[in-house]
Amino acid sequence: MKIEILLGLVLSVFGLASLFNDAPERKNVKVLVLNFDPVIESEGGKRLHEVFKWQDPRWLAKEYIADLTECSGGFVRYQIVEWLDLDEFPSKVDGFVYDDETYLRCWRERKGWHEPDNVDYQRLIERFNLVERVNKGEIDEVWLFGGPYFGYWESHMVGPNAYWCNSEPLVDKRFKRNFVIMGFNYERGVGEMLENFGHRVESIMTKVYGRWDYKVPLEKMNTWERFTLYDKVAPGNAGCGNVHFAPNSERDYDWGNKRYVWSNCDDWLNYPNMTGKKRLVNCDDWGGGDIRLHHKWWLKHLPKAGGIAPDGKWANWWKYFVLP
Repeated sequence: MKIEILLGLVLSVFGLASLFNDAPERKNVKVLVLNFDPVIESEGGKRLHEVFKWQDPRWLAKEYIADLTECSGGFVRYQIVEWLDLDEFPSKVDGFVYDDETYLRCWRERKGWHEPDNVDYQRLIERFNLVERVNKGEIDEVWLFGGPYFGYWESHMVGPNAYWCNSEPLVDKRFKRNFVIMGFNYERGVGEMLENFGHRVESIMTKVYGRWDYKVPLEKMNTWERFTLYDKVAPGNAGCGNVHFAPNSERDYDWGNKRYVWSNCDDWLNYPNMTGKKRLVNCDDWGGGDIRLHHKWWLKHLPKAGGIAPDGKWANWWKYFVLP
């Protein structure tokens, strides 16, 4: 029997279900930030993000934390327990490391980048003592900040039972639990950070429900599939869409579409007590084509009720996103 169903039965037997469902919940998530932001001596000792007038990593982190706290209804509370500003470029899987001159030349000429591009995650695990720190509960997540071509996955799951999280898993039995390493690019904005988180959500919910398939008949779709429906794949039956497709999108990243479609997006705010009500929606509902506004709208519609839903899963999906 699944743990969610068992817990629901126990709460019902002891008459605590309503108390559990109504009680405010909060998940504090402790984060280690590794900010690879080298000092460029030839540019007056400026950090890399300052040389190219990219975003301040600390501002990005602050805004990202605020957005996820808001979108989760206050459930997710990220706490940065340590921030390391690293005067270096990260090591690639083959041991290559950019120096200042090489990286600046590649960026300015838009060519000459090293292959393979992927960062060496195993090296990061060893160097920053992640096995011990995660197992002791000192940290729950790791965030990597860096520039273009630093080789980060948007999200990368590590642990004894790690699975696909928008990248191939890194299975490491030394860890007592799974955790996620996020990769953020300070050349980009908060919207792109939310997109990274959104793809993490998609991967985790596909694992939770065991499938994400729009070809399944509507009446046989699971809750996750119904939530992510959009008009192009289910005319007249759009839900909230997914990270790349809003309810009315006709192509990838088409968040600014003015076309009206029928959607039950508002009804997902009532989950699991849905009414079946639909209305016409277009991009005005999430504020136009802005990536950050769309992604906040989508994340806010993810279920976050208390207790167990009729399908046997947590009615608060945010519990799945921040792994224990």
